[in-house]
Amino acid sequence: MTRSEAVLSGGLALILGALAFLGVFGYLAATFDYPKVLDGPADRVLPALLATGASGRFAWSLYALLPLIWLPAGVGAFEALSGRAEGGMRLAMLFAGLAAISMMLGLLRWPSIHWELARAWAGAGPEEHTIIAALFDGLNRYLGNFIGEFLGELSFSVFFLLSAVAMLRTPPFPRWIGWWGV
Repeated sequence: MTRSEAVLSGGLALILGALAFLGVFGYLAATFDYPKVLDGPADRVLPALLATGASGRFAWSLYALLPLIWLPAGVGAFEALSGRAEGGMRLAMLFAGLAAISMMLGLLRWPSIHWELARAWAGAGPEEHTIIAALFDGLNRYLGNFIGEFLGELSFSVFFLLSAVAMLRTPPFPRWIGWWGV
């Protein structure tokens, strides 16, 4: 792949990924009360998750794979901006990869672990509900809040910050774009 093809692929990944994100987010908002449902208790969320059926599970799976756009985006940004900021853009590319992995881990819990918890919830008694709810809450805090949201969003923001700084150092880019990125 040539440098210009990598830049084009990275840009297309960002555009198509953003459109796919809006579509899946809109579907989950309409069918699962997303993102409000993320703060709900297990007794409300798990039955609602299971009620979305195969299409809901597919939507969550697709949503969980969307952070992969950060991989070609990171490479494309590196190729476009590494001229005068190679070290910073190498670091930005690594943060793009970290953002992809951590965001995927946070989102993949829904069509996998949470799906199985929802299935178990449906046939469980009160004592099992307590255990399933504790596991559900723990996974939400760790995979959702800490890994997916905190680490993922932080890595995503560092990628953009380093890319913006590189834009300020790279002549073809108007300086206002770099400052807007910062």
